Amino acid sequence: MSSSRKRSHEEGKVPAKNKKPKEDAVIQLHYGLYNQGATCYLNSVLQVLFMTPELHDRLHSQSPITDQELGEVFKKIKVEKCGTENITGSLGIKNVHQQRDAAECLELILHKVSPNASEVFQGQLTYMTQCSKGHIINEETNPFWTLPLSLRNTHDATYNVERGFERTFETKSYSGDNMVYCNECEKKTEATSGCDMDTFPQILVLLLKRFEFDFNTMSDIKSDCCVDVPYTLQKKDKKYSLYGMVNHYGSLRGGHYTATLLSNEDNTWYEFNDDAVNKVEEQPFAKTGTYSSSSAYLLVYRGKISIVHQESIKAWDFNRLLINVDISLHFTPSESLKDEGKDQRGRIHDDKENRHVSQDQDRQIQINWTDTNNVEIVMEDDLPNPKTQEVEEDRFFGIKRNHIYIALGAISIASIVIVISVVLATTLKT
Repeated sequence: MSSSRKRSHEEGKVPAKNKKPKEDAVIQLHYGLYNQGATCYLNSVLQVLFMTPELHDRLHSQSPITDQELGEVFKKIKVEKCGTENITGSLGIKNVHQQRDAAECLELILHKVSPNASEVFQGQLTYMTQCSKGHIINEETNPFWTLPLSLRNTHDATYNVERGFERTFETKSYSGDNMVYCNECEKKTEATSGCDMDTFPQILVLLLKRFEFDFNTMSDIKSDCCVDVPYTLQKKDKKYSLYGMVNHYGSLRGGHYTATLLSNEDNTWYEFNDDAVNKVEEQPFAKTGTYSSSSAYLLVYRGKISIVHQESIKAWDFNRLLINVDISLHFTPSESLKDEGKDQRGRIHDDKENRHVSQDQDRQIQINWTDTNNVEIVMEDDLPNPKTQEVEEDRFFGIKRNHIYIALGAISIASIVIVISVVLATTLKT
């Protein structure tokens, strides 16, 4: 898997005679990983994980060993290029010159790290088959780290990822010769089956199945069909936004992986090609809400939560969160929230990007007011995966309810004390 597409990470060197002062030099925000031979699949996946800060604080510094090695890689590539010899050892990768699959590599890493870390990527799918009378014929719930989407039988020249995602959850009907036996009905009956996402992962990874076995030729094949990648996806009340793509170029026998990632630092898309890192010349989604690609293989989305009631939002309510908050329909940033953040959390700093940060010893909040329609709230911990929207709302409205419960409890206790006092006074008089 040769790195034939590598480019220099230095973007447009200025001739010496026109060299700008040192303070005006372009600051390099991201660094690459050295290819050991054919480890571009690993490098691309590691860059995706580096751009997933939800994972970082869940890595245990003591054990297992993969957590420690990941932490070391993340620490190094913040400041310089680095190798991956230690992480390949902890993953059990012995032949670094052998081509491997990026999706399998991601699942290998998630299997090796601590369960608390891999939980960020884990969701649950429930499959159910019901007869026409509503009896459950079969039901099972399975966890997943990646959600595969087949590129076959699309009937379109370009595969639409959003429609493919929706097809995963479509209901199928069985009738005629395809009827299903129902134990409760004690006969074959018409039935329906479907799949639903029981638990939404915080980070949703879609696997575009470009590599499949062709039964006509009895051999493995790769599909290079063009796909329309949406910037946002929505399932029920859960909304996701894209921040990463792992790309595969070439054939089954001589391909190459890169990663295209949205930077947490400057909100710009970069291409990570082993040790070379460059800004993408034509920024994805700059003009439309979709991005066409014939190389995208893994699509990585981050979950969002919608805020409904402004009066229930407190800056200190957001515990263990690392989310983007979509408030375009329900909420307008106000000074009250910023003031509350300042009163409760300490100092607020302003920088050139109008970023307000309040922090203490326990955790940090970042609130970006750069967009009148959206606020990005970033904290060093992450949100546990709720099973329902009601659970998500409890995260924000719980303190308000607790205040009510405490008040009611106090009133009840006071009433009991008064009654007891009256009874004692009456007893003493008699």
